[in-house]
Amino acid sequence: MHISINPGSGPVHDADRTTAAANMTRFVEDLADRGVMATGFMATPNNDYGDGRYAFRLNLPDGRCAEVQMPGLPVERVRWMDEPDQNIWDSPRLYVDGSSWVWRHALNCCGPNED
Repeated sequence: MHISINPGSGPVHDADRTTAAANMTRFVEDLADRGVMATGFMATPNNDYGDGRYAFRLNLPDGRCAEVQMPGLPVERVRWMDEPDQNIWDSPRLYVDGSSWVWRHALNCCGPNED
């Protein structure tokens, strides 16, 4: 018997860094659509999880940095936004600073610091 608490948190097969970087560009665009103007990102391969997710350091406008482990699959398979034709069980999770999130909620992790 297999029980899954966080759908999409397992290994991502057939992934690559180039696709993950393209996904990061889209992630930054989605943040901008929410009013969060990230100041850039850079690959940090030494931090890769090694499971089809690739590490990036995301520079946020308030001076914080977030580590994003981005799946290296085509964006239409990763970018879960709760659209009617999307199934959360089909989307691999991103990791932001060590916690797993589907795309839509990962964006929230990069919003303004509430402290």
